[in-house]
Amino acid sequence: MINYLLIIFLILGCAPASPQKNDLTWTKPDVEGHWKLIDTKIVDDVPFLNLKPIDLNSIPVASEDSPWDHYTEYDLVFGNDSMFQVHYPEQAFEPMQYFLDTGYLHLINHEVRHAYPAQVINDTLFLYQPILNEPGYFKETYARTNFNDSILNVMKKYGINYPELAGTWMLVREKDYDYGTFYELKFPHAIPDSIEFSREQMMYALEHEKIYSMKTDGKKRDYSFSYDDSYIYFTPGEWYKGEDPMIHFYRK
Repeated sequence: MINYLLIIFLILGCAPASPQKNDLTWTKPDVEGHWKLIDTKIVDDVPFLNLKPIDLNSIPVASEDSPWDHYTEYDLVFGNDSMFQVHYPEQAFEPMQYFLDTGYLHLINHEVRHAYPAQVINDTLFLYQPILNEPGYFKETYARTNFNDSILNVMKKYGINYPELAGTWMLVREKDYDYGTFYELKFPHAIPDSIEFSREQMMYALEHEKIYSMKTDGKKRDYSFSYDDSYIYFTPGEWYKGEDPMIHFYRK
């Protein structure tokens, strides 16, 4: 899969060389500000650049994955030549340098460059991402919006806006994943089906060690915790000597 992704990135890197669009008629759009993702669908081509699907027939890839298995939704924030992908209001990811050129949004992350067809019509931004395992594109539609700057500043500074995660979280004991993968919590200790985070706890977690004392076998035990992809993950402290049971919670 890694070799396959490298091939795709090479294809993308070459894409802007012949966009089939008159450079003299292209007007640089204004993307500065905040954008909310409102729709994503799969399309065959990019009409405004006359781009057809990438031919993947010559790439030997055996995959039963759905195109959506490799897709992640993000809202976007552009400013000062940087673009943040965000899950507003919980999480902001590492910023990327960006610039616009002849119908493409160029993103630079650790000297790796990607180029995506981009079009702005009124207050709507359209981005096209080539699908990894078949011809076609994800067409993303974003609406211009106004996120709260105070919340954004916390997200940009800390990555995770932990105060936003205050509330009730439910334990995942069993879960079916794609293609028959099944998760079952295997932990030789009794823990509750739900936990509660106060806002004060989560304010403290921004700049301090993230520790939660959870009732375990009837008495409080310390766990470290972290947030990722809509789940809060718990790791037992030094008192536990077994393998990581992947204890995780979802928001109620």
